[in-house]
Amino acid sequence: MRSLKTISGLIGQIANLSRPPVIFAGVISHRSLSELKSKMKNNLILAGSNGFEIDGSGFSWAFPQLGFIRHQLEQLVGTITLEIGPAWTKHNAKITGVELSISIPSNDRYIVNILSPMIRRALSGSLLSAQQTTDKIQVSPTVHWDKQMLVRKIVDLLPHESGLSPVIYYFGSEISDEPAFRAANLYGYSVLLRENIGRKTNARYYLRNNHELNKMLIWLNAI
Repeated sequence: MRSLKTISGLIGQIANLSRPPVIFAGVISHRSLSELKSKMKNNLILAGSNGFEIDGSGFSWAFPQLGFIRHQLEQLVGTITLEIGPAWTKHNAKITGVELSISIPSNDRYIVNILSPMIRRALSGSLLSAQQTTDKIQVSPTVHWDKQMLVRKIVDLLPHESGLSPVIYYFGSEISDEPAFRAANLYGYSVLLRENIGRKTNARYYLRNNHELNKMLIWLNAI
């Protein structure tokens, strides 16, 4: 015969399972956390700067080197301003989150010839790297931090009530979402926002049409 203590414990576990779920909705963006906070509901989990900073109800986290990364981005903008001028820099160089985008007029070889070696010198030994195309230079952190790591970090930050781990529903469709799909499969459900994306995917579920997507957005907006 089971003891009263054991039965009481089982009843407690059943009661925990029967409680309504606590739902946290979240958004991942390349924009900074401060910018997201000015536009989003305060009950959302906000992962700004591509997940380098996270803020939720009762918790917050930032990548340990985030402040240094931003300082180096601002230093680079300052260097460009000194070399090319404030008017050109203000119009063509923009920091968003932990990335700097520099637009290059395709016919302005003079600017290209100045920018390329200058940025290489400025980034030497830094936490940043640059990728150049015909019309843009994109500067981003070299440190490895992808959405798989982000999902794991959010799982760690979320409350684990009564020893129960949170269940993750991750919605996405971009190539950069694939690492997050892999992590979500360990903690819950990975959902593709559209059916035919023309590539293999780690997502295990998908929304069939815009009607299903709209229903999901209405549901999230009601949280």
